[in-house]
Amino acid sequence: MTFDFDPPDDAPVWLLPAIFVLDQWMGRNASPRESIASPANRRLPSEDRALLMKIAYGAIREERRLSWALGETIQDLDRNGRAAAIVLAEAFMQGALELDDARHLFVRWSQVELQWNSLLDVEEAILEIEDEVQQFALSHSLPDWVAQLLLDEFGEDSELIARSWAETPPRAIRANRLRIADRSALALRLAEAGISTVRGRHAPDSLLVSGDASLFDTAAYRDGAFEQQDEGSQLVALVAAPPPRGRVLDACAGAGGKSLALAALLNNAGRVLAIDVHKGRIDDVKQRAGRAGAFNVTAEVVPEDHWPEAIATFAASADRILLDVPCSGLGSWRRRPEARWTLAPHDLDKLEQTQRELIDRAVLALKPGARLIYATCTLLRRENETQVEAALARHPQLELVRIAEILGKETATPIADATGTFLSLRPDRHGTDGFFAAVMRKKK
Repeated sequence: MTFDFDPPDDAPVWLLPAIFVLDQWMGRNASPRESIASPANRRLPSEDRALLMKIAYGAIREERRLSWALGETIQDLDRNGRAAAIVLAEAFMQGALELDDARHLFVRWSQVELQWNSLLDVEEAILEIEDEVQQFALSHSLPDWVAQLLLDEFGEDSELIARSWAETPPRAIRANRLRIADRSALALRLAEAGISTVRGRHAPDSLLVSGDASLFDTAAYRDGAFEQQDEGSQLVALVAAPPPRGRVLDACAGAGGKSLALAALLNNAGRVLAIDVHKGRIDDVKQRAGRAGAFNVTAEVVPEDHWPEAIATFAASADRILLDVPCSGLGSWRRRPEARWTLAPHDLDKLEQTQRELIDRAVLALKPGARLIYATCTLLRRENETQVEAALARHPQLELVRIAEILGKETATPIADATGTFLSLRPDRHGTDGFFAAVMRKKK
């Protein structure tokens, strides 16, 4: 079925871009973030750009639930027809369009009638489903296997976690003390630019940004006074606690957020070596380090299956090795709603194998007295505590260092597990992304 876009003159300006984002994600698995950030969309007024992001991400997140509500006929549509239907339905659910307006636009485009009125009582209809897993999956728009995973591991808390994935994540930034005195000075500078902030709850350099103002157009950003970084990610760097003038290997650096935070904790002394298997990410690290004034950061691309001799030599001299390992990423699903559809059950086994290999590689290089920080942005015990327990069993020369010993009991209690051993963050409890971290030391 051919879908002919012909929006009326009074159609919202964000509507077609939102449909395009969903269409490109459905057809090419294109990054929603990159599609939204296209040059044409950046020219939209800030209010429309914010609605575009809200509706597009919401449509991706709610795709299963909305398709179910609109009825089986939606499966007869071509890809862009389905994308249009889901975006229009999500726009109604978020109050951006009236239901009749959404229906009339879709019929005008497709000449197809869907079950639009079912959107009015979709929650009540889902509650009539007898199968617990399917009811939970449809209620929160999840694959059945993810719903089963949550229910098995978290029980009653599954509802809280799934609801948190539908919330808008906070816009958290870290005051870069290499460029500005502290977060109070940064808050004042941003206020002068018309941007309102409040202090983060947990990380000492964090601010939470109010509203939709563009941070990256500010002089403070150009001057390197802050980095956009979730509080949970900031806390992982804090838990690493590099010693004065210490040497740190950030072995899964990504785009370098934690590397830059570690450089600031070291006050530009010592050395941080950031490595990753993706050249594009390492290029980002170098660019960000220059803007941040983090002159003690160097960055290198490495192969997936080993560390070259120079990297291994540095690792053997490092005081800290940070492994923010590849993981299922359930802790960041507020920011990446598409991940619920791209992660497959067999991916977990592959990820766990990669995690074990990275731990073993780091332990082999770790010098006596040095610490290995194992971190993830997932909520699953099998990728977190279970991996640490297995690592301690494989490597009896390792011992745990409790988070409460590193940060102090008062600071650690709100962000650690009940024993004070691990960093344990959940979006529904802490307002951060979900993060886990364990600190292991090689015995002298």
